[in-house]
Amino acid sequence: MSDSKKQMKFSVISGLFWKFAERMSSQLVSVIVTIILARLLMPSDYGTVTLVTIFITIANVFVNDGFGVALIQKKDADDLDFSSVFYFGIAFSIFLYLIIFFGVAPIVADFYNMPILVPVLRVLALQLPIASINSVQQAYVSRKMIFKKFFYATISGTLISAIVGITMAYFGMGVWALVAQYLTNTVINTFTLRTIIGWRPSLQFSLERLKGLFRYGWKLLI
Repeated sequence: MSDSKKQMKFSVISGLFWKFAERMSSQLVSVIVTIILARLLMPSDYGTVTLVTIFITIANVFVNDGFGVALIQKKDADDLDFSSVFYFGIAFSIFLYLIIFFGVAPIVADFYNMPILVPVLRVLALQLPIASINSVQQAYVSRKMIFKKFFYATISGTLISAIVGITMAYFGMGVWALVAQYLTNTVINTFTLRTIIGWRPSLQFSLERLKGLFRYGWKLLI
């Protein structure tokens, strides 16, 4: 077996190990945190956040899916491709956030007759621009097969957000404890990954590259 094949085999095995470790550790912490929060919060707090996360999840599909996978699959993806998707993702996620802020949030709150949904949805939707940044970073990590970085970012976000959520719930902040937990997880995960991978977008943008990626990514988006 050649050295290149040995190196590839090692990278695949190492990647699988760290991906498994990331999933297991985050799920374990999440289960423990959920058990603790269930003793501190009311069922209505979980119901409120669950209603909101439905709309955030749908919005995240448009922000994260498609372009990220296209970056991973494109054989000759370079810094111009990553930077173009990075800037477009931020602009598009801000556009979606404004739609949620001014349009979706009031409509959803009126439909369910729950005024609290307006501020909760508006605040929780702040994760959209952050998630768009992280999707490009995750694509970079996947292409480089440096899944160990995922482990550090995920476990950092999970642990710190758990502390924030439990602390706020203990002091009786109700639904906002869950909102803060979700937002903190996204922020810490993104910031940690940004710090340890070393990739930064360059000051360049190509609409043609974006169109090429979209021709592949829209199928995944659908």
